Amino acid sequence: MTDPDAELPSWDFRRRTITASEALLRILNKAVSTYGSDLDIFVVFLTVTCASTSSAVRNAELAAEPPAGHVPVGYYRGISRRAIAASTGLPRETVRRKIAALIERGDVVEHGAYVRIRQGLLEQEHHLGFARTMIHEFVRGAAELSRIPQ
Repeated sequence: MTDPDAELPSWDFRRRTITASEALLRILNKAVSTYGSDLDIFVVFLTVTCASTSSAVRNAELAAEPPAGHVPVGYYRGISRRAIAASTGLPRETVRRKIAALIERGDVVEHGAYVRIRQGLLEQEHHLGFARTMIHEFVRGAAELSRIPQ
């Protein structure tokens, strides 16, 4: 039920919401065309990707002297299935099945109780194409949002 005394969102807020939603839809469309219609596996894959590489891209040494070619495997971090379930809200059994599929596909490697993306994944054309689309949509969306008054 709607509170009749609640302040209504402004017109500019509505414009920002639609602009952000359109960018998200274009990213999701590219995700579905790249990774298939199973968005759960995409969410798990994206979670593993971020967990595996976030410390490397924030590493001051690597920023000062970026490696030529692949990021050295020693900079990749693993993530547990339990942590994936906690961060995504997906049931642990769903995460277990999705990780098994990602391992079988060769996108994810297992190290004991942890998983990480495999080295060189971004260089594959379908992953690179998705990354380019995602970056383009975020940049374009941010530019559009900056033109709408706060």
